Amino acid sequence: STKAVVSTQSTGNLSMRLIGLTGGIASGKSSVGKVLQEQGVVVISCDAAAKQVVEQGCPGYKKVVKKFGKEILLPTGEVDRQKLGSIVFGSRENREALNSCIHPEIAKVVRRRLILEFLRGTRLVVLDIPLLFESCNIRPYMHSVVLVYCTPEQQKERLMDRNDFTEEAANARINSQWSIDEKRGMADHVIDNTGLFMDTENQTKELLVELQRGILPIRNLLILGIVCLVVLVLYNF
Repeated sequence: STKAVVSTQSTGNLSMRLIGLTGGIASGKSSVGKVLQEQGVVVISCDAAAKQVVEQGCPGYKKVVKKFGKEILLPTGEVDRQKLGSIVFGSRENREALNSCIHPEIAKVVRRRLILEFLRGTRLVVLDIPLLFESCNIRPYMHSVVLVYCTPEQQKERLMDRNDFTEEAANARINSQWSIDEKRGMADHVIDNTGLFMDTENQTKELLVELQRGILPIRNLLILGIVCLVVLVLYNF
């Protein structure tokens, strides 16, 4: 099970340390994830998994089309994410229906990746989860949670600029999540992304040093295992 490979302890041991990365929509969470990847950290994106599970032929794709009809498809047969977004972000009922279609499939993708990283000997994994706090069953798996923060006004401005949304469409997406100020008070660490990205990048690198503290490198664990084995053999245990 996933619990068997994930550590919520701060001491170095044989388990992985799982860090939750979250924020509000357009707060800069993905950019922070890229900085961590550039530093050699394994980052598993639930957004990327969500796109993967609705690709043609996947179980999530079939469930979504069955629920919302072929009207949400492009001429190529792919899901029209913009059209689907306009349907689900305007209705809580539709949003919950979509989540029931894809969340179990996303969980399968993430679990498989976690097990793979454990078998590879990965000691620290960052799990990028947009709705981490909204999903109450996820938090206990995390060693700690990092929130990427910007103001609600910046969220709206960035959404309108990045996605060419109207103010109404941007507000609908922001209001579909818990308030970023509410989430800020629940996080273990906060990265302030209200200013220059260079400052955000520096904060991320500094925080990474703290997150890695106490983790034994896999090489040290192997050496420790060999030493223990030798001791057992010498003393006929």
